[in-house]
Amino acid sequence: MSLIKFFFISVIVFMVFFFSCGGDDPKPPKFVKSPIDKMITKYIDVANYSVVLSDMDYKEKVDKYYHKYRILLTKAKVNLSQEELKDTTAQSTDIEIINTDWQEVSPIVFDDHKNDLGMTVLSKEEGVLDKGTAPAGANTYVGNPRYGHWENHSNGSSFWAFYGRYRLMTDLFYGPRYGFGGYYGYPRSDWNTYRGSYRGKGDYYGNKKQYGTKSAYNSTKSTWSQRSNDFKSRVNSKVAKSSSALKSRGYTSRKSYSKTPRNTSRFSSSSSSRSRSGGFGK
Repeated sequence: MSLIKFFFISVIVFMVFFFSCGGDDPKPPKFVKSPIDKMITKYIDVANYSVVLSDMDYKEKVDKYYHKYRILLTKAKVNLSQEELKDTTAQSTDIEIINTDWQEVSPIVFDDHKNDLGMTVLSKEEGVLDKGTAPAGANTYVGNPRYGHWENHSNGSSFWAFYGRYRLMTDLFYGPRYGFGGYYGYPRSDWNTYRGSYRGKGDYYGNKKQYGTKSAYNSTKSTWSQRSNDFKSRVNSKVAKSSSALKSRGYTSRKSYSKTPRNTSRFSSSSSSRSRSGGFGK
């Protein structure tokens, strides 16, 4: 009798364990919340903004990874004349710029964004979120006649130029060494490719892969750009292993969901169902 009793107890224990684990259903991923996810919650009522990864670093003494972000919050439109728009002595009042302190991030998040320095890593336009990586400002400000215009050159090329009132964006997005053949700004060909094929669908680093961490046009003022190639190589190798180890244990980041269709994005706020206004600058 004791053997039969032991058998039934074993069956009951197994069934409890089996159903508590959900049977054959895969376990839900354990999300690693990043500062970007926190910004989504913080600015849930803001319809238009852009977040740029302005710096990143690894602190060997504490074995931790860090990011810095630049947040651009778009306020109500200001009606200005052409003369006022061209005024380089005036400052814009319809864009608030917030530079964060160092924010600790997990190895997974650092690995996800190791190629994204100087890029937009989160944007929201008319209430619709986009977690895809893009050249800074390309989603919200470049191509928008509210902030600038396309300049056509004799060689047939066309580049985006911000109005004098928004001259700060030139330095924020392009950097002091940013330029193509002597022209400063994003080529219209790149912008057209991004808006037509990548916006809301995936990461975009330029037609020639010229944007991001390894870009020759990236700002040299960042902490990461001052690090030696040997240091960066060691950190990238280390973080790849750490990230892989965490993922093998079921951890992941929400960036993996950034490629969901725009109208079904799980990150959209309650206002994200609004229809988009007509494209600009096309």
